[in-house]
Amino acid sequence: MEVSEFEKKRAANLIWSAARNYDIEPVFRVYDSDGKADLYWNCVIGSVCLHYEWPKLQAFYRTFEGSPEQGMYENLFWIALENAAFSKEEKVRPVFPYLRREYAKNRLREMPPGSVQNRIDGIFEGHLRHAVGQDSGLPDVTDRKLLDAIEIGPDQTTEQIIESLRKTFTAWFAYTPNDPDRKRRKNAAPVLLSLAWWKHAGKDDSGPFRHFAFGFGERLSEGGSVVDQSHLKVSFAKYAQQTDEGLRDYVRTCFGKPSCTDEEIRRMEKECCTGNHRDVHLLITRGETDEALLAKGGFAAEQRKRSIAQEKANTEAYHAGQSVNRLAVERLTNAIRNSMLVHLESQTVKSSAGHLLANRIWRGLYLNDAKVFRKELRGDAGNLSVDILLDASTSQIRRQETVAAQGYIIAEALTRCRIPVRVSSFCSLNGYMVMTVYRDYMENGQNSNIFHYFTSGANRDGLAVRLISGMIRKNHADHRILILLSDCKPNDMIKMRGAGGSYLDYADRNAVEDTASEVHQARMNGITVLGVFTGNDAELPAVRRIYDRSFVRIRSLDMFADAVGGLLQSQISAL
Repeated sequence: MEVSEFEKKRAANLIWSAARNYDIEPVFRVYDSDGKADLYWNCVIGSVCLHYEWPKLQAFYRTFEGSPEQGMYENLFWIALENAAFSKEEKVRPVFPYLRREYAKNRLREMPPGSVQNRIDGIFEGHLRHAVGQDSGLPDVTDRKLLDAIEIGPDQTTEQIIESLRKTFTAWFAYTPNDPDRKRRKNAAPVLLSLAWWKHAGKDDSGPFRHFAFGFGERLSEGGSVVDQSHLKVSFAKYAQQTDEGLRDYVRTCFGKPSCTDEEIRRMEKECCTGNHRDVHLLITRGETDEALLAKGGFAAEQRKRSIAQEKANTEAYHAGQSVNRLAVERLTNAIRNSMLVHLESQTVKSSAGHLLANRIWRGLYLNDAKVFRKELRGDAGNLSVDILLDASTSQIRRQETVAAQGYIIAEALTRCRIPVRVSSFCSLNGYMVMTVYRDYMENGQNSNIFHYFTSGANRDGLAVRLISGMIRKNHADHRILILLSDCKPNDMIKMRGAGGSYLDYADRNAVEDTASEVHQARMNGITVLGVFTGNDAELPAVRRIYDRSFVRIRSLDMFADAVGGLLQSQISAL
């Protein structure tokens, strides 16, 4: 079995998201038989890291490495932790029960009667039946008791879980723990033997991947392998069945109450959430906290509190570099203003519409000359509108203060030049595409709202472009520009509909083609779409596919404002 680097990063992001901590180093990841990161089990691993002390669990794990029953112990170990972690998460994460139920139903469909060949698969099947509310169906009373002992509840501490498993293993399998410290002091030969066993003991030669009852596991180096963070903080969602009232409230608690009525949202969903995006819902918000939802507590409330804390961090970071930032605003203002003076100099022409010239009325009466009006051309900055759309997925999590500061600099400079500007951000979470509008075109005193910028979730670039394009078409400017900050790696856990009703991953080529199609459609509707690219060399083909030549690459987000200034100058000169 081959697993791509992308799937490895996806698995790591699932773990980070569930653990609510992007500083941990995952030590175990799970994939399905196709090499795809398993949504539910990687969330379970992250939840285990959140609620329990992994170093202690890992020390216990090492006590049965190399033993004849290691495969049995490992599977039971993870079944126990899955049950315990789920019991803690089911009330605070509304999608967790759905994910578990769907996983269990799918796996049970893969286990037709008579297909179970060994004891651990039978016990795991019984566990799956419990997950969907059925009797375990285990014919052996001993196995029923073993399963009951393994399915640990939410009230036990890490030490109590370890002690419970130790007693269960001892009672059922005559478990004798190894001494992990003594094992380390042995020479290299036994270590190599242990690694070889890890590769082959699952009776599936899958390289570094072991076959477990619940999927294919990848155990990384002790203490974890540092995995480069990709741009996902994936949502815990898959299909539209998740979008119930609880999930809707969950997303609104995280990002703020909607700025549109439910009827308006339904209309926008009918227009935008079609084709590749038919299973996605929308939230348009100004980031205003819904105190009633926040009072309910839970993980979503904690997420909201972190976003509020991030606003403070963004503001403080900007003021800490205030002298430098003020110069940046002035430099960008002067650059745009000079370009406007040169290229948008007012010009008076005779026209068939405009201000009536009394001394030319006779030409209309006697010469049928309709040009009896005066019109000012190219001198009105109101003929131009600019939208800045910021990628607010987790790819920017370590650069939030920089993105917020650069966004503020751009908005402030455009405001001083009297160019209408709207600044928004987008991300995807739990089956929702969330667009946060920080300031609208004429809200010249609201630039500080950009400091509300906060990252979370994944990014569905195609739908974001489709949505913002629909919003832009409602303004009356003659020239409309959309500038999108992105790493050009669109990805979302909500799949897209393929031909014949099949589902395709919204990732890699599928997602790039969808985004390119939406950018092309926006241009056909008279919107100039420009990209500011923040990614690596590997994404350059995707950037060119999406934006053609209308993009600029920046190595550092400190260059964002200057890059936008350059793009605006070139567009103003072309008007």
